[in-house]
Amino acid sequence: MREAVIIQEIKNGNKKELAEIYKAYRSEFVGWATSHYRCTHEEARDIYQASIIAFYDNIIQEKLRELNGSVKTYLFAIGKNKILELRRADKKFDLTLTVEEMDLEDVHDDAQQEKENDLATVQGCLERLGEPCRTMLELYYFHGTGLEELAGALHYKNKDTVKNMKSRCLLRLRALVTQELKKH
Repeated sequence: MREAVIIQEIKNGNKKELAEIYKAYRSEFVGWATSHYRCTHEEARDIYQASIIAFYDNIIQEKLRELNGSVKTYLFAIGKNKILELRRADKKFDLTLTVEEMDLEDVHDDAQQEKENDLATVQGCLERLGEPCRTMLELYYFHGTGLEELAGALHYKNKDTVKNMKSRCLLRLRALVTQELKKH
C-alpha cells in the first residue's frame, strides 16, 4: 500500500514526498478543473494548492490516517469541494450598490453609467483574482472581517501574515483593474 507509506512519510515531516505529490498531479488537476468546472487556470492552480494544503493538514491533524482510494482521488475530491464552495460563494456575493450608497439625485446619467461600468470591471477582476485573494478581500472589505479573524478563518499564522497577504492581493487586484481599464 503505497498510500499508507506516503501518509506516514508526510506525517514524519518528509516534505519531499509532499512536493512529489504536488508535482505529480498539478497539471492534470488544472486541466480537469478548467474543463469540468469552467475555472480559470489561475483559479484551478489556487484551488489545487489549497487542496494540497488541506491534504497535508488532514494528515498532520490525524484526520486522514489511511486512504480507501488513491492520493489523486483524494486530492481531486478536495479540489471538487473547494470549487463548489467557490461557486456557491460567487452566487451569494453580489457587488451591486444600493440606492442610498449611490445617492442618485447627485449623479448624472453618464457618470452613473461610468460607475456601473467601473464596478462591473472591478467585480470581473475580483472573480478572476482567484483564491485565497478573492475570499480575503471580500471578507475584509465587504464583510468587515478583522485581521485576527481572517488569520483564524483562512488558517494563516497571524494577523501580520494576513496583512501582508491582503496587501499583495490588493496590488494584484489593482493591476488587473488597471489592465482591464486600459483595454476600454
